Amino acid sequence: MSAFPMIPDTHAHLDLIDEDARNVVERAREHDVSPIITVGIDLSSSRLAAKHAETIAGVFASVGIHPNSTQDLKPDTFDLLKEIISGKKNVVAIGETGLDYYRKAAQKESQEKSFRAHIRLAKELSKTLIIHDRDAHLDVLRTLDEERPEFPVVMHCFSGDEDFLSQCLRRGFYISFAGPLTFPNAQRTREIASCVPLKSVLVETDAPFLSPHPFRGKKNLPERARLVAEALSSIHRVDPTEMSAILRENTGAAFLVDI
Repeated sequence: MSAFPMIPDTHAHLDLIDEDARNVVERAREHDVSPIITVGIDLSSSRLAAKHAETIAGVFASVGIHPNSTQDLKPDTFDLLKEIISGKKNVVAIGETGLDYYRKAAQKESQEKSFRAHIRLAKELSKTLIIHDRDAHLDVLRTLDEERPEFPVVMHCFSGDEDFLSQCLRRGFYISFAGPLTFPNAQRTREIASCVPLKSVLVETDAPFLSPHPFRGKKNLPERARLVAEALSSIHRVDPTEMSAILRENTGAAFLVDI
């Protein structure tokens, strides 16, 4: 068991874990991880995320279209996203959305068009935005500045340098760290994490991806969010109980929920 009294996992993909979602959530709670925010990457996974959030205790959801899945968006895609959200109190965010210039699965133009539509939907529905940013820092900031989101912005699995971090913090964004924070060769990431004010930090797993040390390369699970929290506690030299309280308070503020 962890020394932490319940750590939130602010970003997981329950639908992509090859196991019953209820079992995954129950085991995470046994390992002191709760709540879990499960994140959609297309219409199908967004529907499942919303369903899990409404039917499994300790689960919230975010719905959206991953930037790598934006090449063939249909005219009604965002109307369908609105339908998924309608009447579901535990759908707390829009995303993951953003820009990915690393994989090049979709053209930049289609990614940016989708990104802007997500921001506008978040503003319309008063939701938090979860941002996927890979090798696209300047364009992510430019798009956010032009669209001016009105509710919290979470930088998922932060991968930027000190300058980008400073730009994000200046805008009031939350900075979320995942399993790479624990990798033995990730000293640079830990140095970046040490620069994030405690009021702005979140932890996540991105399960089933990015499993933390010593599980690197294996299927990730939400229960391992505590390993990321332990690393963050050590980096900031903060007592585990205090770090747990900070992460729970930040998660509630970032996603506008009472946890």
